[in-house]
Amino acid sequence: MDKIFRDALKGLEACYHGGSIDKVRLDFSTSLNPLGPPPSVAETVRSLSISDLSLYPESDSRSVCYSIANSQKLAPDEVLLGNGASELLFMIPLIAIEKGDIALIPSPTYGEYSRAVLMMGGNISYYPLLREDDFRLQIDSFTETIDEIMPKLVFLCNPNNPTGEYLDRSAVLDILEACRKRDTILVIDEAYVDLSPKKWYSDDLIKNGNLIIVRSLTKSFSCAGIRIGYLVADKKIISALKAVKIPWNVTILGQKVALALIDELEYLKKGVELVEREKAYLLHALGKLPVYAIQSDANFILVDLKGRSAASINEKLLERGIYLRDCASFHLPDFVRIGIRKHEDNVELVEALTEILGG
Repeated sequence: MDKIFRDALKGLEACYHGGSIDKVRLDFSTSLNPLGPPPSVAETVRSLSISDLSLYPESDSRSVCYSIANSQKLAPDEVLLGNGASELLFMIPLIAIEKGDIALIPSPTYGEYSRAVLMMGGNISYYPLLREDDFRLQIDSFTETIDEIMPKLVFLCNPNNPTGEYLDRSAVLDILEACRKRDTILVIDEAYVDLSPKKWYSDDLIKNGNLIIVRSLTKSFSCAGIRIGYLVADKKIISALKAVKIPWNVTILGQKVALALIDELEYLKKGVELVEREKAYLLHALGKLPVYAIQSDANFILVDLKGRSAASINEKLLERGIYLRDCASFHLPDFVRIGIRKHEDNVELVEALTEILGG
């Protein structure tokens, strides 16, 4: 039976993700907009009729792509909509990776990049982010690595999950130039960028021709149950991706919700303000506990438990209906990632951790 499966699938396993844990009342393992979905989402859902559900959605989600392009100062054929950002990330190796090709990935980071590459028979070169550097990317060393190994793809999560580092424009330009010299495609995953106070406009960089930027509306607007993501890239890259895209990949509900969310800029602004206020509270409170919280530019905080097992801490928290993101899947078994929630939730978490860890 095993002979029918491709060799590239041998040893490949599903990645662990946060969320979907039974008996959880306060889930800090996901990192969404703490405001929850904006009212426009509920209004859009209510506006759908049974007759709407009997229709096929636009196969290419062209109405949403036109709307995103207009809001981002892009051409419609520089935008592609996906059933969540992860679907789009899995499409990229389909057009770029052949057996033996190398993808360069900083580590720790989002685990699905490597799985998407390995499925196509590619090889992974991990660039280690070191604990003693607070897992910060060393730009000069990273660009030298690109020059040395000449990868087909470079994946960059910005802000990085789970470390929270957000690279500025200058750093990204240095990496992009190193990729250009080696005919490498740079994939920047900006799933968490909308809730960062340091967000800068990056779409103009796609004119370089070797850049793909992937974003998530799911996280920005706390719509995890409605999978919506999009990417922007040069027209030639978009054309290649459309050739491998599944038709009707985004439902009518997803497309209508996406159209409603594009104009919710004020809502995002309020989300960023709440995240920053609550992040400051958590960092201050965690500073009084026997742990080490790493400064973050995102809507989550990576916490070093100082040798304690994340699993053991979560076991005690679950007794209180609270759950954190165990970072063992990032090869950091003594770290947790805390998604920023509303103040009363964060206060309850701090009280629980104080009781468990001691102040």
